[in-house]
Amino acid sequence: MKIFCIGYNKTGSTSLYYAIKELGFKADDGIFDEGERLMRNVYKGDLVSVTNWIESRNHIELFKDVPLSLPHFWEALYEKYPDAIYVLSERDSSEQWYNSISKFHTKVWGLSPNPDWEELKNIKANYLGFPYDYMSYTYGKEGLPYDKDKLINSYEAHNKKVKEFFKDKKNFISVNVSNDNDYLRLANFLEKKPLGNKFPALNLESYPFKFNLSPSTFGYYAEK
Repeated sequence: MKIFCIGYNKTGSTSLYYAIKELGFKADDGIFDEGERLMRNVYKGDLVSVTNWIESRNHIELFKDVPLSLPHFWEALYEKYPDAIYVLSERDSSEQWYNSISKFHTKVWGLSPNPDWEELKNIKANYLGFPYDYMSYTYGKEGLPYDKDKLINSYEAHNKKVKEFFKDKKNFISVNVSNDNDYLRLANFLEKKPLGNKFPALNLESYPFKFNLSPSTFGYYAEK
């Protein structure tokens, strides 16, 4: 069993991840940094080493964020895992998503008001230049890194392509973590008994992420 969360970063993927984890699927929070380090491999076009990394983590069922959240990587995953479960997370609107990711990166990476590519190359986040590799691979090198139209177009194109590919397949679901009914839909899709009636609400403004989640207190969680 493999469950791949393939929504873009800042689409509620962490709330989604912990909701699925608490339904009883095997996960390892310690692999998030490992996944980000593989950004270099993806940037160079070496997707085989990345899918091999997933294969080597055979004790884990649930994966999210980089490299899973990168455009087109899900296609390589599907070639190797056609029977896996694919979950696309989305925001209420493209505008909401853009505001979320730009605000979050400004805080955790210490960006200037209008960062250029050179600034991203000189930031160490997991490794030196990760912000450059991530932003240029995901959204393209044209214009400034945080050009609003460019990012929104990339986000919308990713969601559209994923939905079109999986529209007739039974191993796919799209969810919005702000929609309580989508939590119940997801639990039913995964053939698990819901532990509550909504996704956990996680305050991700702090970094690195540290959560203390307990199935007995499932519901709204927040780290202050």
